[in-house]
Amino acid sequence: MAGWYFEITNQVWWKINASWYGSSTQVNTEHCSSFKLARKLERLDSECHVILFANPRVEDAAQALKLGETSDKCYHMDNLAKDINLANTPSKINDESQEKRESCVDKTVESDAPFIIKEGAAEIVVLSSKNVFYNPVQEFNRDLSVAVLTLFSEDHNNNISNGRRKQTDKTLEEQPKNSDLAKTLIAGVKYENGLNILEALSASGLRSIRYAKEVPGLNSIVANDISEAAVTSIRANIAHNDVNHLVTASHSDAVLVMYQHRRYQDRFHAVDLDPYGCPSHFLDAAVQCVSDGGVLLVTCTDMAVLCGNTPETCYSKYGSISLKNKACHEMALRILLQCIESHANRYSRYIVPLLSVSADFYIRVFVKIYTSAAICKESISKLSYVYQCVGCETMTLQPLGLCNKIGSKPSQTKFVLPHGPPVDALCQHCGHKHRIGGPIWSGPLHDTDFVVRLSTHIHTSTFGTLRRMEGVLAVISEELNDVPLYYTMDRLCSIVRCQTMSILSVRSAVLNAGYRVSYSHANRMSIKTDAPMYVLWDIVRYWESQNPIKIERRQNVSEAILSKKQTIKVDMTVREDANPESRQLKLVRFQENPLRYWGPGTSVQENKEEKRIANQGKKKKKRKPDLSPEKQETFKISKQDDKDM
Repeated sequence: MAGWYFEITNQVWWKINASWYGSSTQVNTEHCSSFKLARKLERLDSECHVILFANPRVEDAAQALKLGETSDKCYHMDNLAKDINLANTPSKINDESQEKRESCVDKTVESDAPFIIKEGAAEIVVLSSKNVFYNPVQEFNRDLSVAVLTLFSEDHNNNISNGRRKQTDKTLEEQPKNSDLAKTLIAGVKYENGLNILEALSASGLRSIRYAKEVPGLNSIVANDISEAAVTSIRANIAHNDVNHLVTASHSDAVLVMYQHRRYQDRFHAVDLDPYGCPSHFLDAAVQCVSDGGVLLVTCTDMAVLCGNTPETCYSKYGSISLKNKACHEMALRILLQCIESHANRYSRYIVPLLSVSADFYIRVFVKIYTSAAICKESISKLSYVYQCVGCETMTLQPLGLCNKIGSKPSQTKFVLPHGPPVDALCQHCGHKHRIGGPIWSGPLHDTDFVVRLSTHIHTSTFGTLRRMEGVLAVISEELNDVPLYYTMDRLCSIVRCQTMSILSVRSAVLNAGYRVSYSHANRMSIKTDAPMYVLWDIVRYWESQNPIKIERRQNVSEAILSKKQTIKVDMTVREDANPESRQLKLVRFQENPLRYWGPGTSVQENKEEKRIANQGKKKKKRKPDLSPEKQETFKISKQDDKDM
């Protein structure tokens, strides 16, 4: 965790104690020590945890906490603070305070009383959370979407301006620069040639309203939902935020709306899909209703399926077999991209990923969609099967096809099928068999130039999750974009049962061997490298020779790997370039979960119960027969007769 967090925590908590307990109250300095209190902060007050991450300056955090006491969201810090027992350690809170806190959340999140939610420039009135879905956890998702669409809108405006120049045969010197044109765009103003956006699954309408108030250069936004209660809420929030000129509420099935906009002149420039769980049944319609060069934004929350828990379900939903390994979150991104690409290819269309993010409990991809029957053929070279050893978890990719440029005709391409399999029957490192997964997208996950521009752009806006956006985008910009998947050093060391080495030592050893290495934004312990797998195992073998394990700890796999001879000379001298800039700057790269029950939430239903309450006595309920009162009495009599016999 970054050092700024501990400093802010200490200072802010001193201010909070002074405001809550009065200036005359003597605060126990031992229990307010910055490090110890920060370590227990999530258990003390998760709302404070969120505010500290969202407000990097002490003054901002203190002001946010002060506002939080009177907030309509009912995130009342004082309900917790009044019951903190300062005689105990900071991690111990009275049971009564926890009950009050839970009851406070229940009254706001699960009650029928209306309350106001503020996020970004939008302010929505939630009439009843039982009828309309809202998840505060995904603010990072929405902030990132606003930033991406803002850049996309600027590019769209520049393309239109450049097209007009060509039509009028005017020179570039006579026209203002593209950057000046982009600056003339104002958020909240309707532009005749601006973007047309569809949010197919809008729920409360918060995302659409934020687009209307924060993304410049828009023409129209359609906020659609199949729920009548949700559409009522959307209309109320549109009026509340005064964006009637930009946002239109739609009460229809999402797939039907997208199919109705398949014609060239009716297509949307951007389509946003954020469903419950899997989006695959929306993709066929989505890839058809996006204009040529338009952007498709897709979220998946069914990570258990994508990360290898149920590969048969993953195949039925996404057309790909998932594998359980440490790189499962990046593999989930690649499975989703493969799924979108396969849907697009059916209509002579293809995708170009702008940004692919794995965050918290979901994945989010931003892809451009183009039309070209010729380029669609190259998709065969962007997809691969994955061979994974069941012993040492070494992964080997097998492309579905290869594209070879003809020497005499560089513009022409010859497609060939590769020879396979790329591995022997048994793993060359440990002698075990392989599993096969995929196909997955093996092309780039991101447009590096776009990510760099995005990293610069986010500092011009005031996003609630700015620090996290800055950190995640910094790591993504450092990733090796041409290297699919990754390993983690803790897992490699665990396989051979040796001590885990430091991440800088591993990265230095790879660099000293002449290969490239980077982190993956999906895992804090990741090693993404173009080095062959034998190089990584040589590094592990060298480390184990310096820190030997007991003979009895060696088992089948570890013995097979450690008994092999070194093939390269390993140099673990720490290099300066082994420590990436994002790590040196102590950016918020891998955020911890700041709230309890941090997750995707559940779909809106009548008589909705909290999941942990609904599941209580689940097995007992199954054993109980569902009978009418008369039949229940007969059932009791028959049971009594059985006992008497």
